Amino acid sequence: MHIKGVVQRGEYTYRFTVSVGFDGNGKNVRKTMTYKVPEGTAPTKAEKMVMAAYTDFARKCKDSRELDENMRFKELVEIYLREYAVNELKPVTRDNYKSDLEVHMLPVFGNKKISEITTQSLTRYFTGLNKASETTRKLKTVMSSVFTYGVTQGYIQKNPCCGALYKKNTAKAKKVKYLNKEQCKKLISVTNEYSTVNIIIQFLLFTGLRIGECLGLSWSDIDFINETVTIRNTLSFADKHWFLSAPKTATSYRTLKLSSYTKTLLLAHKAKQDEQKKVVGEAWVNPDVVFTSAVGNFYDRNFVNKYLKKILTENSMPPLSAHALRHTNASLMINSGVNIKAVSSHLGHCNIAITGDIYSHIFEEYEARIANALEENLL
Repeated sequence: MHIKGVVQRGEYTYRFTVSVGFDGNGKNVRKTMTYKVPEGTAPTKAEKMVMAAYTDFARKCKDSRELDENMRFKELVEIYLREYAVNELKPVTRDNYKSDLEVHMLPVFGNKKISEITTQSLTRYFTGLNKASETTRKLKTVMSSVFTYGVTQGYIQKNPCCGALYKKNTAKAKKVKYLNKEQCKKLISVTNEYSTVNIIIQFLLFTGLRIGECLGLSWSDIDFINETVTIRNTLSFADKHWFLSAPKTATSYRTLKLSSYTKTLLLAHKAKQDEQKKVVGEAWVNPDVVFTSAVGNFYDRNFVNKYLKKILTENSMPPLSAHALRHTNASLMINSGVNIKAVSSHLGHCNIAITGDIYSHIFEEYEARIANALEENLL
């Protein structure tokens, strides 16, 4: 008997082997089974029976739902993390997805067969979570990513997350927190003494960069002659270490104009850093990075947040995070009359709708002041 994929192992026993594709490492994945014909079956009839059985087995392998209907969700997650997440997701996203799966989904669904996880059961799960709608939406996104992978690989026929519902907050979105003009002046005053963290705080305030973009800057991104800064990287944390990665979105790649003040800040910082590099010598870790520790390591964003909250609290201001400086920068631009398109471009948002949603209340307040100003001048 000469059938590709069939090997006779005994007088009435056969071994079937079918290739079902390749894993994330390019290794050929095969499905196998042993088939026996009844003893005493005539060779011609045995060949027909083997051919029919092998054809059926091959069909099931190509559409592997029947073969994998008993797969547990935790097994699918293991394959997903090993073959898909490692190759397709950014390290930070991969770490976040892995954490969400381990903390939230695996304790509930880990031992369930994937065929038992239905749209209805996921709706009950998501609507029953006592979490903000944005958090629940993110968890659904993670779950959906796993099942989408399962569909593309033939483990399941349909993604049960499609159509699954979750609670949505009907209340208005929380207003972003930011410092007013007088608070900004006070913050500048109390961070005027030179230190790397003080320079970072003022630079964030005047540029509106995300903190990861700021800490991911290299001196090669700074053009002192044309007075510009180009955003090419962001500082990320995954696998227990800091590293430079691509910015958040395609529109996050951008070039901003440096004000005279921010240019002066950077030049003063560069002079101090150059002095420190001479002291440390070849042991300096990242020679081109703008904001570093005393030996050239990446600067810890958590320290910036803690330090900023401490400074603000000590000076009778709300203890905001470094991201609030980005909101503060945006509010100052809006209140100075900068149009929404320019604000959106400056911040690196995907589109002006995002900017409008985030800062809608600031635009509303500004427009109200314009209306009142016209009334005061004309009446």
